[in-house]
Amino acid sequence: MLIVILIYDQLLFRPLVAWADHFRFEQQAGAPAPRSWVLTALRRSQLVSSAVAPLARAWRWTYLPSSRSRRPQPAARRQISAGTAAWLDRLWYGAVAAICLLALWKIAAFVLAGVTPAEVGTAVLLGLATMVRVFVLVALASLVWVPIGVWLGLRPAAARIAQPIAQFMAAFPANLLFPLAVSAILALRLDPDIWLSPLMILGTQWYILFNVIAGASTIPNELRDIGTNLRVRGWLWWRRIALPAVFPFYMTGAITASGGSWNASIVAEIASWGDTTLKAHGLGAFIAEATQAGDFHRIVLGIAVMSAFIVAINRVFWRPLYALAERKFGLG
Repeated sequence: MLIVILIYDQLLFRPLVAWADHFRFEQQAGAPAPRSWVLTALRRSQLVSSAVAPLARAWRWTYLPSSRSRRPQPAARRQISAGTAAWLDRLWYGAVAAICLLALWKIAAFVLAGVTPAEVGTAVLLGLATMVRVFVLVALASLVWVPIGVWLGLRPAAARIAQPIAQFMAAFPANLLFPLAVSAILALRLDPDIWLSPLMILGTQWYILFNVIAGASTIPNELRDIGTNLRVRGWLWWRRIALPAVFPFYMTGAITASGGSWNASIVAEIASWGDTTLKAHGLGAFIAEATQAGDFHRIVLGIAVMSAFIVAINRVFWRPLYALAERKFGLG
């Protein structure tokens, strides 16, 4: 796995990072541009240039406007087109709503045929426990990785060294650490409800780090120089420059890490090693136990409750924050 990660870092991500640097918007010379031996070889290759030329011509043909599309359309025709588009949108949303209602009705009928209403309430309470874990874990991961990500993003040389390491850790199967966790919890007599929780964030915390590094690397040098000239330091620098600049990128990473933690709860809230099984109270453990028992009614119930929690949290919490990040803190 380590060899594969190093290979696609050199063949895919390094060339993409070096190529994307051309789209960086700055008005003065910045840090040394990232390099990639693969990108350099591709640019100098006559064979690649000859092979790509027909594709480039076809690509240009797809987006070059034709003379017909440049002709102005009458206002009445534009209004009719807009009205038709609005009706098509209404029909589409109506069809989607009808399909969703039918699916909800089928799910409810299937679940209630084998599950009592009391068990539905229990699943909701377990979902609340998992939700608290997810929020706490994302908050703790943010406290750790946001400062590190900003530091790495402002230092391209350090980021080039740390990126393959972080990619390896992100791809490392978290369940391989479960035996160590179970052994430590048993040896120290710890509470599984608390100490199994970090297993949920082991594989997803890296989304926060990657996105914060990307956000910090896009801070214009002019903005950094202004902070240096005005002697903006300490917490004021973080509050006025660093955190606003990386906040939109951090939101992407936090939303992804949150969704991944919900999925990871299914394998993290129950950890087994040999004859020892530790269980934390949560919706993930509920789904895992139902899956092991082959109880389809409770499997569907757990998945439906988890989906409802994720959709509600996205609508009520993440989406407003994401809109705030785009509206107020976007650099551009």
